[in-house]
Amino acid sequence: MSQIFGILNRTADSFSDGGQFLDTRSAIEQGKKLRNDGADYLDISGQSSNVKATLVSEELEWERIESVLSHFVPLGIPTSIDSFRPNVQAKALEAGAQVLNDITGFTHPESKSVLKELLLAQSQTKLIVMHSHTLGIAKEKSLLTPENVVPTILQFFRDRKSELISWGIAAERIYFDPGMGFFLGDDPELSFTVLRKIDQILLEFPQLMLGVSRKSFLGNVLGGLPPNEREMPTLAAEIYLLQKKVPLIRTHDVLKLTQAKKILEMLEG
Repeated sequence: MSQIFGILNRTADSFSDGGQFLDTRSAIEQGKKLRNDGADYLDISGQSSNVKATLVSEELEWERIESVLSHFVPLGIPTSIDSFRPNVQAKALEAGAQVLNDITGFTHPESKSVLKELLLAQSQTKLIVMHSHTLGIAKEKSLLTPENVVPTILQFFRDRKSELISWGIAAERIYFDPGMGFFLGDDPELSFTVLRKIDQILLEFPQLMLGVSRKSFLGNVLGGLPPNEREMPTLAAEIYLLQKKVPLIRTHDVLKLTQAKKILEMLEG
């Protein structure tokens, strides 16, 4: 059954929980809660990918991440770092992070030169290659359509897989995230098309991560629900992902997903 990545945003402007965990103590307490609620990994971010976000310095991003990472790594708690900056990713690897989650799919010009040797030396580290229609914070208008969104994602995954394997990274270490919500575009149908065709994506890329938690496409089709009212739409979509056997699910509300997962396991016997 799916592993759960609990979202821990140490940011001022994340779309759903910006500013809630900027204080180190509150971030650590939230991390403990996510683990107690059933998170397999803590997915820690110090830079928001919200379309309205301000880019912070690499130093501030790392400061936000490091103070939490340094608490949980010595306890043996699996950690994932949500960052697209190679220097921050490298510091996270050296500090003991086990997963790098990159919204640009490791397309930064310095990714190879900064990360390759570290990744080869740390052969257990997982990489999550995320697709975004702008390869980063999606502030431009998307050219994706319901007709081309899945073929575009699949081709991006193929290209990135080939590139990362050329670095010497084993294929089984590489996971893929199609990106959802504004990472695909304003049209909710883009995200729903990806979900409807998830079997097709899994067929070629079974090592998949999905994050639908509180995303805009869920609120938009329900009359414009704000993020804090997208709890049940999120859970409905996440149960669908559980049923589709998606290996990794990234979520804000770990407890509800853990409970749903338990009930499905009981029903399936």
